Amino acid sequence: MKRLLFLLLVVAYSQAILAQTLDGAQIIHQWNRCVIGVIMEDGFGPPIAARIHAYSNLAGYQASFYSEPGYASMVGMLNGFTSCPVPKPNLVYDYRVAAVASLQVACSKLLYRVSISDSLAAVHFVALSNEVPADVFARSKEFGTDIGNAIIAYAKGDGYARTQGLPDYEWPRCDSCWVPTPPNYAKPLSPYCGRVRTIVLTGPNEFPVPPSIPFSVKKGSPFYNAALEVISTNKSLTDEQRQIANFWNDNPVLTNYHGHFIFNSRQISPGGHWMNIAERVLRDKNASMVRSLEVYSMTAFSLFDGFTACWAEKYRGNLIRPVTYINSYIDKSWEPLLQTPPFPEHASGHSTITGAASEVLTHLFGNMEFVDSTEVPFGWAPRSFANFREAAAEASVSRMYGGIHYRRGCEAGSEHGMMIGKAVIDRVRVHKP
Repeated sequence: MKRLLFLLLVVAYSQAILAQTLDGAQIIHQWNRCVIGVIMEDGFGPPIAARIHAYSNLAGYQASFYSEPGYASMVGMLNGFTSCPVPKPNLVYDYRVAAVASLQVACSKLLYRVSISDSLAAVHFVALSNEVPADVFARSKEFGTDIGNAIIAYAKGDGYARTQGLPDYEWPRCDSCWVPTPPNYAKPLSPYCGRVRTIVLTGPNEFPVPPSIPFSVKKGSPFYNAALEVISTNKSLTDEQRQIANFWNDNPVLTNYHGHFIFNSRQISPGGHWMNIAERVLRDKNASMVRSLEVYSMTAFSLFDGFTACWAEKYRGNLIRPVTYINSYIDKSWEPLLQTPPFPEHASGHSTITGAASEVLTHLFGNMEFVDSTEVPFGWAPRSFANFREAAAEASVSRMYGGIHYRRGCEAGSEHGMMIGKAVIDRVRVHKP
């Protein structure tokens, strides 16, 4: 019933918007809203969610960039992306139709929700068919379908499917090693995602992650003191710091405990949070369809490569989380403000991807003020920021406020993420000279 209601809301929302306008950018925003919603409903892990954002927006971009002079194909800019269908010369296309068709194909394969992608596409196709000549509509739809199939073929080559067939991950056992954390002691999340082909970086290890503090259980050691800082920070949180921790929590599947009653609730993914920020700015700027897809794509690429590189490092180092260390060596009754996600400590995934996305958005829009209302549906008030880097810095430190990362993990992730974001900026240049 919940999923049926979600589908009906998507369709109703689309019909309401399309009754007002058939602007291509609005269509693209709706597809991204749909993707964010399905990812949240189905509880995709952060690395997998970022992959979905990347390939779906790439499909939309490749199907529609021809509609605006000055834009170029991304063929040759991305790892292994060597070819893509092109429109036939001297023929007329409606690239809104092509974009919808490409997104319908891509999202149906990436999200496994054919009913939702087909329903949203049907709304768009019906509306567009009322104003696009039948021959142009058919040609454009065929072209978009070819693009969608090409992007799915490209996505299949990244090795993700192979990681899903690997045996359960056996984490190493040692004093400094990560182990499943309370309260639900879940299995490690996406342990093999660091093996997936990156989309812009030459590989997940292209940029070295700043190292963690050397592990030690000795009182007074830097590592012991880092854990003490987490405790003292959690014990002295201001109301503002608590709000920051919860605002950036973005735990896709939150386990709730009420006595013997246990249930899961859904929240937006960390990558979805930044895709939502991108949407808000694009709407405020009244950006065009292709400009929107450029921004969505580059943001998603930074998220995808950010998570891939971060996860490769997390499962290489397998460093113990604060809650495990503190309960073992300092205070067995201590609990963090937020639930610790089920994967190793170093470095912070939030810090990595927010550092990457903020660099991309700063490049695309400059140091602009904005209001982030992403968490309003989850009960948290909007937050205002002077620029994207300020938001990224707040998201990073929020993980220490929440008690789920040492400060060093946050700082290392931010530094690593900024390098990834700059690589995306340098290598994805879609504007023709």
